[in-house]
Amino acid sequence: MKPHITIVIKPTLFCNIDCKHCYHEPSERIKGNISLDRVEKLIRMASEEYQTAWFIWHGGEPLTLPMSFYKEAIGMEERYFGKDSMRYGNTINTNGTLLNRRLMAYCREKKINVGVSYEGPYNSILREEDVEKTLKTLSAKENMYSVSAAVSKDTATKQKEIYEYFRDKDITVSLSPVIPAGCGKCYVPDTEEFIQGSIDAFDEWMYDNTSRVPLMPHYLYIQNYLGNPVPSDCAHTSCLTKWICMYPDGSLYPCAKACPKEFCLGNIDDISSIADAFKSEGFRNIIAGSIKRREKCAYCEIYDFCNGGCSVDACYENGLEENGGQSCVAYKRIFAHVASEIQHILDEKPDMDRYNPFIKEAVIGKLINPKNV
Repeated sequence: MKPHITIVIKPTLFCNIDCKHCYHEPSERIKGNISLDRVEKLIRMASEEYQTAWFIWHGGEPLTLPMSFYKEAIGMEERYFGKDSMRYGNTINTNGTLLNRRLMAYCREKKINVGVSYEGPYNSILREEDVEKTLKTLSAKENMYSVSAAVSKDTATKQKEIYEYFRDKDITVSLSPVIPAGCGKCYVPDTEEFIQGSIDAFDEWMYDNTSRVPLMPHYLYIQNYLGNPVPSDCAHTSCLTKWICMYPDGSLYPCAKACPKEFCLGNIDDISSIADAFKSEGFRNIIAGSIKRREKCAYCEIYDFCNGGCSVDACYENGLEENGGQSCVAYKRIFAHVASEIQHILDEKPDMDRYNPFIKEAVIGKLINPKNV
């Protein structure tokens, strides 16, 4: 059996709100739900081919489906992987407007992570609904979620403020730029403004010695630089064959982003194993282009940390086979800043109490138990 796979399931592309930066076009966001037969087939195949699997429920808005759907799906995971076997896990990515106490209680019971797409004080720039009204109905005990904040052209310089907003609520936040796909083309942040805004947020978090939450993806960049087991965010790992995404109609893609049709890996109805999907023409298309891009990246000083970047991001920026797009430039500059600050700490060994607890723990762990990357 292979070690691990991350499986994204889009049970519907329909959404109850109209986010301005959505990478699914309005014509795609129509009502229609995936069949449980398709879900069961994918779960069964994953249990037979992989030691562990992580399921991410995406969309559209996955919570437009009733809780009964998720109880059925989780029951299938328990049946095929073994209840309490630690072989599987789940995350629900939601816009947050349909969260309620009953659902959150079920997620706690089943150890399901909840990720909310939300920009805090700047939420109205990209979204029509104010999710804070819903989140305020949850008690502190039920406040078990993390936040993914999309950084747009209007908030590129506001990333420090977004971090501070969620820090004050003890909520983990991840900052990621709008990608130039679907409706998001008009909201992509200026590269220089995004870089500076990201560095400003990191610097604030770095010296925030009372913070109780990590800042993503910067915390993962630190772990990556220190050579810790968690390599980096998904955009900077060798993800091909390690992720797969299923749409409501059963079509399969390498990941949850808006992959072009030429990257389709076939349909769940027509394969007998997940391995079959990675033998498809669509997978050959993306792997061939990715190899050509990475050959051009191989001599870059941070290639070992970024692995050539995200193939889907590259596809929408300069083309699948080309590097040097916005995501490449931004990562190189932001990662270099993070790495420089961490290397300074390793070299100078200053008083660590002045730093964020997450940085303190990561660096002290490196100093106590150095490893070769």
